[in-house]
Amino acid sequence: MTMHLLMLLGLIVCTFLAVVALVLGIVSLLFRHNVGTRLSQVLGETVTTGNPDDQVLSHRWNAVLETLSKLSLPKEGWQSSSVHLKFLRAGIRAPQAPKIYYAIKSVLTLGVPLVVGLIALPYAHDHMGTARFSFVLLALAALGYYLPELYLDMRTKHRKQDAQEGLPDLIDLLVICTESGLGLDAAFNRVSKEIARSHPFLAEEFYLTNLEIRAGAGRNTALKNLALRADLESVHNLVSMLTQADRFGTSVADSLRAEAALMRIRRMQSAEEIAAKIPVKMLLPMVLCIFPALFIVIIGPAIIQIRGLFQ
Repeated sequence: MTMHLLMLLGLIVCTFLAVVALVLGIVSLLFRHNVGTRLSQVLGETVTTGNPDDQVLSHRWNAVLETLSKLSLPKEGWQSSSVHLKFLRAGIRAPQAPKIYYAIKSVLTLGVPLVVGLIALPYAHDHMGTARFSFVLLALAALGYYLPELYLDMRTKHRKQDAQEGLPDLIDLLVICTESGLGLDAAFNRVSKEIARSHPFLAEEFYLTNLEIRAGAGRNTALKNLALRADLESVHNLVSMLTQADRFGTSVADSLRAEAALMRIRRMQSAEEIAAKIPVKMLLPMVLCIFPALFIVIIGPAIIQIRGLFQ
């Protein structure tokens, strides 16, 4: 009985993973198609002179994505809500990304448990029971609903960590560029190229800020958009300092030098805070793992000798 139950659970898990892999493969193909289309547009090639069957297929894919995304897309619409901002903070800027994301969530929440239920229902009725099998399907639906959100949160945290680690170096490079005679816009462009290898996400954000400024959006607007995308207190402070320096006509180099010194102090304070938390974090492993072994090594021989004397 237990062996059949384990085989059934293994079948359910394998089916779930297979469907998830299929969905992710389809999504990767769609993203590659979008990237190829954008590259061809940038290079000046015509993308409408393709095969008519391919155009019909792309329209059908858009219709399928539109239908599936409506099952879990917020009613307020992602263009004017925080959903679009969430994708920007994760570094996903494709126009079809929200529809693909919510279509994946709908498929993983509704389609995968339905497929697993249809495949494993004849075996589950004899070995698991209706209540237990229903609980497994609900667990799969919950996992499919939160799996895309977990991926998006992990991607956002990774970008924030990269930006937090690379911001002091970026400010130092901005100080060097502004003191050497470059303007702030040219300094943004230069610094974004210099830190592209070590901190690619931060370089991408500042490069986009420079593109917004060159497109005529205004420096203050572009800097506010940068702070909104980065969602970091350090970036907000840097943007506020640059905005005030531009408004009151103060020296940008002096303001950046003061911000760089303040950033070093914050890094030192953050390191000291982490170091101060180490004894508290080590207390539980020491009490549970190190101290019992130490007591056995020290007191164990004495206890053996005392027992020998009494015997």
